[in-house]
Parts: sequence; structure tokens; C-alpha cells
Amino acid sequence: MKFKSLIKLSSLVLMLGITIQACSQSKKSNNMDNTKNEKIGLLVIMKAKEGKEQEVKEFLLGGLSLVNAEPKTESWFAFQIDEQTFGIYDTFEAEEGRQAHLKGEVAKALLANAGDLLEGFDASRDIQTVDVQASNHKAGNQNKGLLVIMKAKEGKTSEVEDFLQAGKSLVSSEPATLSWYAFKINDETYAIFDTFADDAGRDAHLTGKVAAALMENAPVILEGFDASAIQKINILASK
Repeated sequence: MKFKSLIKLSSLVLMLGITIQACSQSKKSNNMDNTKNEKIGLLVIMKAKEGKEQEVKEFLLGGLSLVNAEPKTESWFAFQIDEQTFGIYDTFEAEEGRQAHLKGEVAKALLANAGDLLEGFDASRDIQTVDVQASNHKAGNQNKGLLVIMKAKEGKTSEVEDFLQAGKSLVSSEPATLSWYAFKINDETYAIFDTFADDAGRDAHLTGKVAAALMENAPVILEGFDASAIQKINILASK
């Protein structure tokens, strides 16, 4: 490792473990645990056309019942970043499950409605395949979240992956952090997605002692990282 100490590295991982939260709008409890074997996933970010925001939200809420009928979709989160920006993050054990989902009813409905509901949506660009680096789950209502997308500096990808791996055990000691994912989007881009029951849990994560370590160490391994990369999100629905 090229850090001054393992403690600093671990602190960075934990804070970077800031990302999205998942929970059904119906406030159902999701009894997630670490028996899930999540290896790969999909990340979809989409922008609603002006005046279509509520329709996009309703579309995502309706997707939950379709995804619940997909046994090979391990986890599925629909979320909202801001007034017009929405997303989906889901995970699978193997490529077979991911392909089944991409050919399933939710994907078909998304593509069928994208032209009417979404601004400039391009499936080849906006449906991103990801590799899950690490995950950690606790039971609870997942209503709030964080999504952090980060770019490794040249030659620093191994260090980024090391601290993402270390983050899994660190978030285990955070009772209010319910789901935590670290995943790789491409050769240099990584993300963290984590969830909480409420603002208090999310704020506890954001205002912990690791925040100072994040700002101190992120410049060492991440390209142009600043606080604006930490996006607060609302979980609309989740499996």
C-alpha cells in the first residue's frame, strides 16, 4: 500500500462508502443479509423530460412487482437523485441472471417508454454493466441513500480497489448503514452505493470522523474528487 498507514486507508474506504439507499415507498422492511452472492450488476441513470417527472417515478415504482418475479435478480433499487434525475441499481450472481433481466419485462418497458419519458436516453450508453467489488447488508427500512462515483488516478486502481475491499468490514460496525456496495464501472471508474433508514443514519455516516480522512486522502488516489461527488438520493422502491 502507498498510504502512510492502514488506518488512514480504512478510514477513506468507510467514508467513500457513501452512497445510495434503498427502500420501497411502501416502507416495507427489507431483510437483507450477507448471504447474497452478488458479483455483477447494472447502473442506469436517466433524466426525465420536463413535465414527465411524476410519470417516471410511477414507472419505477411499478417496476418493483416485475422485478420481484425475477428470481435471478438479487437486489434492485430505484432511486431519485434530484427533481429530474432518476436511477436504477441492481445486482446478480452471474451473467445469466443479468441477461435474463435485460431481456425481461422491466427492460422492455423502459425501452418502450424511454422516448416519451426520458431526455436523450441511449441504452448503449446509459445502461452500464458493473462488477461488484464488495457488499454488506443489514435488515431495515431503506429510505435514504448516497451514491458516490469516483475516478481513480492513473496507476492508482489497485489502491482504490484495496480501500473498497476494506470498506466492507468497516461499515459492519455502522448500525445505521443498511446496505453498502462498492462496484467498478470501467477500468478507471468506481462507485459506492449505500442506504439508510432515515436522514439521521445518513448524517451520522457523513459527519463521522472519517470525513476528514476522506478529504485528506482522496487526492492521493482519486482524480479531481470533491464533496460534490457525494450525491444524496431517495430510495423509491427496492427488492
